[in-house]
Amino acid sequence: MNPVDTNKPAASADSSTPTRPAVIAQPGEGLAVRAFGNEILFQLTSEQSGGALNVGLATVPPGARVPPHIQTREEELFLVIEGRYRFSINGEWKEVAPRGMVYIPRGVPHTFEVLGDQPGRHWVLMSPGGFDRFYARCAAELFAQPGPPDFSRLPAINAEFGIRMV
Repeated sequence: MNPVDTNKPAASADSSTPTRPAVIAQPGEGLAVRAFGNEILFQLTSEQSGGALNVGLATVPPGARVPPHIQTREEELFLVIEGRYRFSINGEWKEVAPRGMVYIPRGVPHTFEVLGDQPGRHWVLMSPGGFDRFYARCAAELFAQPGPPDFSRLPAINAEFGIRMV
């Protein structure tokens, strides 16, 4: 089941004129995207928020590690729900326990890994939106075909979405 757009649009910041519908997503609802060995259930997409942000619930296998990178366009917020995480921000590693939070401004090099033998789960919120489109594009172009992914296409996708590997 997908999130439901309510019939009553949200008001704009400068007036009471509706700009877009509010969104309610129940547990398990949203756009599930699998890429890089992870799954993110986007319960609020960039399209639904008018580009303001996207919100996803990520499930990450034990031992998984995201390559160090920089987002040049988005601010990123992680809310750890389950598992043991370790984040590197500007080269400094810190462990983050469930119910912990990590905020990463745009332009800051970072990575994370899931420690131990249990999967990790975290909410990821990015503003402005766009990460959901990046992830869906990678899923479709790199991981949808049988066999190993064609990572030679990743640099062009990264560049399109303002992501730099470090």
